[in-house]
Amino acid sequence: ERGPVDAIVNYDGFDCKSGLEEAYADAVEALSSRHYKSVKRYSFNAFRRAKLKTMAKVEALNAKSLFREWDEDNTGSLSPLQLREGVRENFGIQLKQAELDALCKDGVTLRNFTDILLEVMSKFE
Repeated sequence: ERGPVDAIVNYDGFDCKSGLEEAYADAVEALSSRHYKSVKRYSFNAFRRAKLKTMAKVEALNAKSLFREWDEDNTGSLSPLQLREGVRENFGIQLKQAELDALCKDGVTLRNFTDILLEVMSKFE
């Protein structure tokens, strides 16, 4: 029988070049939704384990659709207020002004949205 399979992924020795994280996450999301019934990711490196756990949570959210939902005025970027409200409503996390300023310093676009969510999720796990 063909169809989705259960997968186990070992990330030991894995390194994603800076700037390619979003493209990698998109590829993993597409692969996971198309071919995996379930997936377990593991690594013996504690830092990598924590990052993979957070990344898996963000993948499950479908960051692109979440971004579009939060971008109510369809400008292609989120205001600090939109980010604050979205994070509060979806995750129950209240960002302090200093945290919000740091997250929004380069603007919030679809291109960096996944990284921003990863940062938020990793700080508040």
